[in-house]
Amino acid sequence: MKKIIIILLILCIAYGAFIYFRNNKDTSNHYINSIYKSDERIYKNELSKDDQKMYDLLIDKSVKHQDKFTINMEDYNCVDYSDCGDVLRHAHEALTVDHPELMNYAGYSWKYANNTFSIRLYPSYNLSFKDYYGEYKINKILDKIEKETKDMTDREKILYVYNWMGDNNKYDYYFTYTSKNQSVYNVFVKKNAVCAGFAKASQIIFQRIGINSYIVSGTTDSDYHMWNIIEYNDKYYYFDSTVAVGYKKGSDNYYNGIKYDKMTDYTITFYKWYPNVEETNIFDI
Repeated sequence: MKKIIIILLILCIAYGAFIYFRNNKDTSNHYINSIYKSDERIYKNELSKDDQKMYDLLIDKSVKHQDKFTINMEDYNCVDYSDCGDVLRHAHEALTVDHPELMNYAGYSWKYANNTFSIRLYPSYNLSFKDYYGEYKINKILDKIEKETKDMTDREKILYVYNWMGDNNKYDYYFTYTSKNQSVYNVFVKKNAVCAGFAKASQIIFQRIGINSYIVSGTTDSDYHMWNIIEYNDKYYYFDSTVAVGYKKGSDNYYNGIKYDKMTDYTITFYKWYPNVEETNIFDI
């Protein structure tokens, strides 16, 4: 049994190395894996130098599976602990949008005590070999999706992604607010996630099949949500694949996730990062 595990690990590592060199033309400053090519739009255009430095740190610690660490506030030009909290929040939101392929990163917490700013990262899983297995497994699924959608129109592709999410996943009602269900690993491998996983997975699929899209986060007074904005015929529309997973196909509400002309009561966290969205839905075209 041990020999089989070792062989599988070697194959996964070799595949990961092959994919890395095959995709080494990635335009990102931070190569994570081969399932997504990030242009790091938010990192390059929307963050301050201190935000970028924190973003760099979060990626480095996550990739290395280092979940707990402290920082020197002076290194990030923080006036006080609240100011450092804002830098961390900006970096986290930007990282979530820019790098949905970062499978092991789900969220963070921080605390300040005795002049020390301590950060804890919440991973989706603890075993590093899952980085390689997840990359291999997800690429196989993406290759299949790309083949199945090759001859579709853009409208058909958008509908395909929505239905794929609904047909292949369940919403995790039992552990909704834990780090274990926020990743694309949950969607593609475990097939059980929440909105963050669905939005990130949709983003990755859209890129693979040639649809321009963005990950969006928003809040109400008591809730947090993630969804997508998609481009269709040079206009932008809301796309919420969580609805596809949450409702049965054929129900009155199933296709609401494509028909949204607004995101109910959610306020987009950083609305300046995104293009203006049409006040209609794609099915009205």
